[in-house]
Amino acid sequence: MEENIPDKLETYLRDLEERYKYYYELERDKEISGLKVDIFALSSTEHFRQALTKNIKIDQHYTKEYAVVKAEKRFVDKNDVEEFSKYLKSLINKPFTPSVNIMSTIITGVFVSTSGFSEEAVSFTKKFKFFKSFLLGIKGWCDIRLILVDLKEEELYSNQKGKEVLSAYKIKSGSVPGGDRA
Repeated sequence: MEENIPDKLETYLRDLEERYKYYYELERDKEISGLKVDIFALSSTEHFRQALTKNIKIDQHYTKEYAVVKAEKRFVDKNDVEEFSKYLKSLINKPFTPSVNIMSTIITGVFVSTSGFSEEAVSFTKKFKFFKSFLLGIKGWCDIRLILVDLKEEELYSNQKGKEVLSAYKIKSGSVPGGDRA
């Protein structure tokens, strides 16, 4: 079974790419703020109100959603998950600068491991919360979803905000090479 771990990881990442490609702009193996991530995806939705005709827009704003996927082929402990969460927080003011036109920003951090997560890492993830308002909400706000994907045990863990999209990260056991699921 050990020989299938790299295949299982690559299969899962390709599956995520397939899920993302219809709604997100997608890049593989991208470096963002000093960290190489396996998948970086961006979705932007425009919202606007109209008056009388479609040509007269009263106001408009965007909702941006970023997905940052990092994969490890080793056992992941609490320190690794804490560092990843700090990294996600650091993205807010650097590459994903808030503005008046962007009302809501959601960063979904997905940490994938082929060898599992420590109980402390899972506990940290479930308790993790992050919300930030910019200029009293005039320049929007940001939430962070934190999701752990354990390919060894085929389990998913997330913080409260991550539960909104957790089903999108399900592991398809039928697509796993070898298909040996106990």
